[in-house]
Amino acid sequence: MRIIFVLRSVVLYGGIERAMTEKANWLANHGHKVMFLTYEQSSHPLSFLLNSNVCYEDLNCLYYKVYQRNIIIRPLLKLVFKLKFKNMLKYKIFSFNPEVLVVPSNLEEFMGVVTSMVKYVPIVLECHSTHMDFIGSSNTWRKRLRNYMIMSFAKRCSLLITLTQGDACYWKQFCQNVVTVPNPLSYYPEKIDKKHAIKKKIISVARLQIVKRIDHLIEAFALISNRHPDWHIEIYGDGTEKMSLLHMIEDRELQGRISILPPTMDIYNKYMESDFMVLSSDSEGFSLVLIEAMSCGVPAVSVACPYGPLEIVENGLTGLLTKMDVSDLAEKMEWMIVHEKERLEMGVHARIAAKKYQKESVMKEWERAYMSVHQK
Repeated sequence: MRIIFVLRSVVLYGGIERAMTEKANWLANHGHKVMFLTYEQSSHPLSFLLNSNVCYEDLNCLYYKVYQRNIIIRPLLKLVFKLKFKNMLKYKIFSFNPEVLVVPSNLEEFMGVVTSMVKYVPIVLECHSTHMDFIGSSNTWRKRLRNYMIMSFAKRCSLLITLTQGDACYWKQFCQNVVTVPNPLSYYPEKIDKKHAIKKKIISVARLQIVKRIDHLIEAFALISNRHPDWHIEIYGDGTEKMSLLHMIEDRELQGRISILPPTMDIYNKYMESDFMVLSSDSEGFSLVLIEAMSCGVPAVSVACPYGPLEIVENGLTGLLTKMDVSDLAEKMEWMIVHEKERLEMGVHARIAAKKYQKESVMKEWERAYMSVHQK
């Protein structure tokens, strides 16, 4: 099978970037011809490397630069970038001759361009966020028009892939061909330290954006920190909310108790050095970090947000689910801190539960999904 992946960039250490590069690598290593296209990578290095079997190119359509220019000429520049993207994508389709074109749901500004390619190649749309994040509100005519265009695009795709069954239920109301395939683990440790010395460390891994609600994690820890002075939190991530969160930590006098650290390629060792993880998001399309931590024998305290955690964490067995409420999050975090024996048992069950997300078995599901479009 010949397949093209199109992605904005692989600059961020994000879930979409990691999942799509790993899928491209796996498919290329299993006999498929794979082209990986970005359009806003520019001179930045790839945060997740593609192997030599993947044909990679950046189309250099720097759409974000439109917003750095005078508002009067923005409409013209938008048109120029869209025409450039359309011509280059069309050329790549004709030269590479793919049987499938795969795009993620965050390709918003060029969605109309990609829709025009359905006459040349079947398109697979991957929804890495929930439909609530993708569609958004409809409280203005601009947003209603945007949502209409998104829905029209989704309906014209040959296949729509969601990461959870909950999200699939929504899309099945509008789209005929919807399947659910989870993201694969990039790595499942063969062995972990069964003795698991207590580190008194909580870990959180997330983009520092509002939807991840790291502010709720900080507020929750502030409620219990005085009762557990030896415990601390390490947050791995970067984003627009970083300075605000640092000020929040300082205001609550939690410097040295809560650290915000840059994304790291050594995240699995960071999981293994932790006693449990916390996910405090308002919504999660899947949450790869949950199953990564679980694969290391680390249970989670997670907000029961739509949709990923509800399908990943079995409450009371592999972790704890909380309400979307700071006080409940604090209560569950304190339960994990106090109940050492039960926490360690949850870690054992979490590691067993994460096995089903191992790369080889999950990637065969993705392969079948892509090939189902090609075989029609």
